[in-house]
Amino acid sequence: MSITGIEGLKTMSQLRAEQSAPVEQDLDRNAFLRLFTTQLQNQNPLDPMKNEAFVAQLAQFSTLEATSAMSASFGDFVSGQQEERMLRGANLLGKQIFAPDVPVYQPGGVTLDGVVQLDQMIDNLKLYVVDAETEEIVNQMDLGPQSPGDIAFGWNGGNFDGEAVPAGQYLFKAIGLIGGESFDVPAMAQSKIKGVSWDQSLGEIFVEIEDGRSIALSEISHISE
Repeated sequence: MSITGIEGLKTMSQLRAEQSAPVEQDLDRNAFLRLFTTQLQNQNPLDPMKNEAFVAQLAQFSTLEATSAMSASFGDFVSGQQEERMLRGANLLGKQIFAPDVPVYQPGGVTLDGVVQLDQMIDNLKLYVVDAETEEIVNQMDLGPQSPGDIAFGWNGGNFDGEAVPAGQYLFKAIGLIGGESFDVPAMAQSKIKGVSWDQSLGEIFVEIEDGRSIALSEISHISE
């Protein structure tokens, strides 16, 4: 009969060697105080510690005490901030936000709102409504010259002929024009918040919207019921 070996077993000599091995420890404030007290007890009565050295060591101990207290307080503060952010984020569940490149559902003849963000003056702002599946442009709006800021708009669900488009998913696109040159402009549509998460490495709250994307809460400028 064969006996299967058991891994991870140690001999008595190995255990005794581990127990007798010195344990490395960092000096904390209690160790500093014990060291300081022992030094006072064993000083030479004929050559006692000078007042300057005594005050210097007391100052070091006070600094260590203050640093430890500040570190503990800062840790409590960070923990409290994280809990507060998570509670605030949980309150956002079910709310509507405006986010770029969000497909919106048009049931037919319903006005859907959007927002364009401009960071500079432009000569003309063009808005496009695009079928999310076929990428076909179904409507276009020229809003003319615009100043920096948020430009709100609404789409009534119509096409170029003024007829209601078929029910489905659509996207808002925007192009800005300056001196004959064109460039993309963020066009945002409404989407509902489905989830909230906390990224420990970034120290940031992220919200999950209906299309499955996660967006940092700090990047969201519009929130509604």
